Amino acid sequence: MKRLLVLLFIFIISNILMAEETSAYYDSVKYKFNPVVVTATKVQGAQKDLAASVSVVDESVIRNATTSSVLELVKDYVPGIFITEKNVMGYGVAEGAAGGISIRGVGGSPVTGVLVLRDGRPDIMGMMGHPIPDAYSLDGVERIEVVRGPASFLYGTNAMGGVINIVSKKMTGNGFITRITGGMGSYSGKKLTGYHGGKIGALDYYITASNRNTDGHRDYSAYDGDFYTAHIGYDLAKRTSISLNANLSNIYMFDPGLESNPYIDHWYDLRRSGADISVIHSGFLGESNLKLHGNFGKHKIYDGWRSNDFTIGVMFYQNTKPFSGNTTTVGFDLKKYGGDAEDSINKNLNIVANKPVTDYSEHNMTEWAPYIHTQQLIRQKFIVSGGIRVENHELYGNEVLPKVGLVYHMLSTTSIRLSAAKGFRSPSIRELYVFLPRNKDLKPEKMWNYEVGLNHQIGSRFNFEGSLFQSKGEYMIRSIGQFPNVQFVNSLDFTHSGYELVINWLPTHHIQVATTWTKLDLQNETRETPGKKLTFNISYVLQHLSITANIMRAMNTYGADYRQMPMNDYTLLNLSAHVKPPIPYFSFKIALKNILDTEYQTIYGYPMPGRTFMFELNFNL
Repeated sequence: MKRLLVLLFIFIISNILMAEETSAYYDSVKYKFNPVVVTATKVQGAQKDLAASVSVVDESVIRNATTSSVLELVKDYVPGIFITEKNVMGYGVAEGAAGGISIRGVGGSPVTGVLVLRDGRPDIMGMMGHPIPDAYSLDGVERIEVVRGPASFLYGTNAMGGVINIVSKKMTGNGFITRITGGMGSYSGKKLTGYHGGKIGALDYYITASNRNTDGHRDYSAYDGDFYTAHIGYDLAKRTSISLNANLSNIYMFDPGLESNPYIDHWYDLRRSGADISVIHSGFLGESNLKLHGNFGKHKIYDGWRSNDFTIGVMFYQNTKPFSGNTTTVGFDLKKYGGDAEDSINKNLNIVANKPVTDYSEHNMTEWAPYIHTQQLIRQKFIVSGGIRVENHELYGNEVLPKVGLVYHMLSTTSIRLSAAKGFRSPSIRELYVFLPRNKDLKPEKMWNYEVGLNHQIGSRFNFEGSLFQSKGEYMIRSIGQFPNVQFVNSLDFTHSGYELVINWLPTHHIQVATTWTKLDLQNETRETPGKKLTFNISYVLQHLSITANIMRAMNTYGADYRQMPMNDYTLLNLSAHVKPPIPYFSFKIALKNILDTEYQTIYGYPMPGRTFMFELNFNL
């Protein structure tokens, strides 16, 4: 009841304080407040028409970010989501690594309950079943769409908690652009990035190449990463286009270990690559989308671990409008994933000690699923939607994944939304077979999410969104015990609940304010997810200067489940200033992080760096 009263209070006060405006500026603001999104339904549509909770981080935010990491930026702008960190740069891949993503408390470390997409294709480490956070650079990214809550009816396993879709940069106007950026900062931090794009008639392309490195804020916490992205698009005919998106990352990093038990020379050598080829055709039956995709990795770790993994598949869906006010999507996904590994050092030690040798032989899994989703506009006021997916896993058989939603536009500027959706995640190959705490008897995770939301816009400058949700599930996979007596088990029933608030305000043409608030009740699944999170972002833009400040406060965070290992609340203040002096081809940017020099941790025992800076020079050719 208190949460509903908060939503009602904001709704009434905003109407009193904000006067209705009309101006030439209004249309651009409407677009900013209700951007066109694709991820939540696979159909282009305004954010206000969706029953799901969706957030968009646009190109202007990316351009002025104080970070080069997709995940860190999302954490600062999207409610309900949190990312763990432990170094100046880099996350890592070993057990207990940083880069753990949680959406409304679902995700984990490593991340298996949140699906990361690149241009709509799944991007996971085939053996471990999770994304590799270090591979997600902001280079070549046009926008980021985040679905908060289950999207399994469209994307299957791993999308139980939500989806993060990284959309590649594309050229829309004829001509060419070239930009070179170099930077230096704290802890011998350096970055060098090249961007080049062009459009000539039916052909468009955009490519990037970058390197970022640092000595790190602790001994043996250095990081060195190379990142490459490419997009190529071509219009084969008036209604048919083909595109290629590709990425490559080479990362070499160190894990400094717990402050109480530091590591020496714990290095990780990671190579990630991926690509997809997409064909889109618009005909009398609607829009057809065909995507062939692949994701590959090679990992080497100090302890002798060597692995090769892959995820390959095909995705097809057809969007049709069979009658007035209806849009229906019918699709089919086929995916195969897996890999092989060896642990040469520990294998030899076990042989000498006459101990059992862990089986790291190749393991593969195949999943396929048909699905359908439809939405119907009724009396220009209601949008009713529903979808169902039948996920087939070679071990677990069929899983039916339904979703229903309703959006009611009670006013032209106000809508209420209701939704219920089932989330699902099958255990990864690593959890079933690879190494402790493996358990081949694990069951898939399942969850139902129920949600009510309110979207309200006042005039041309103020927008409010509120979401109230409850998630009920079973069989969440958690580890119990201490090494070597540790094992994955399925938990008992769990219930997560909470609410999220989002406010966007444009007090003048030059200032934009965005704030979010998240309150979560996660019962026993409290590991590395704040119970409360506040973000406040303000941007000031003039012809030659743009300044962005963001504040994040995290409260009620624990290093383990069952509210064990409590960590201090903390507040972070970051600032970036992008200056374009009246000199052709030249600009510079200053990024300051943790200006308050706050002492804090997001992983228990790993202190984060204090105040840091990065100075960048940009040459636009």
